[in-house]
Amino acid sequence: MKVKNVGQGILITGTDTGAGKTHVACLLGKRLLREGIAVLPLKPVESGCAPGGDGRPFPADAAALRDAFASGLSVSSVCRYPLSAVLSPHLAARAEGISIDPARIRQTVIDAIEATDIVLIEGAGGVTVEIREGYSFADLARDLSLPVLIVAGNRLGVLNHLKLTLCYLHSEGISLFGVILNDLTLEPFSAREPNETEVRRIAGDCYLGRIPYGAAFLPDEVFSHFRRSLRKIANHSSVPQLRRY
Repeated sequence: MKVKNVGQGILITGTDTGAGKTHVACLLGKRLLREGIAVLPLKPVESGCAPGGDGRPFPADAAALRDAFASGLSVSSVCRYPLSAVLSPHLAARAEGISIDPARIRQTVIDAIEATDIVLIEGAGGVTVEIREGYSFADLARDLSLPVLIVAGNRLGVLNHLKLTLCYLHSEGISLFGVILNDLTLEPFSAREPNETEVRRIAGDCYLGRIPYGAAFLPDEVFSHFRRSLRKIANHSSVPQLRRY
């Protein structure tokens, strides 16, 4: 499936659930908007939604994205499938008797890409998480030629999770947009600084930088590297390939 070359979609995934995808996407979207770049958010499927005022599942992450850099949108246009159960989307949908249509999600992404400069598409958990049984966020990225931005949560285990994610993307022929290390706590732990050294080594030229815990603004270094990756895509040059582990 070919996407009309108008805007650019980027799939934002995590090394694991709770890596900080929504926070990073909000910071990116706000910075892009401040720089005069038209940007739209999508969170196609969100599970674990608490009831809203109308009793229906309310997608808090999608609302945070909307509030951060797309206040003119309805929450329902950001998230097509809000689900209650705290489960992988395909399991939550099954439990609630909801049929998720990947074709509808793909068309939503295409329409957004054709309407703006950049679309930030936030996944759920890691890139192999299934949207519906047999169809994952990696499949969505492959179908629509979306490069993947990995948010690596700075905690114990991140190096293994990052390498596994990179290996999977490489094996599936999915382009890597970049890797951002996201601090998840102010509490001291012995791996905090060594993790950055290793993530920088593992990601190489694809390392975009680190976001401090609780940051209200995107660090200039991260945005500079983000724009570098955008230029590579615009120039149709390949994203640097990482060695296989």
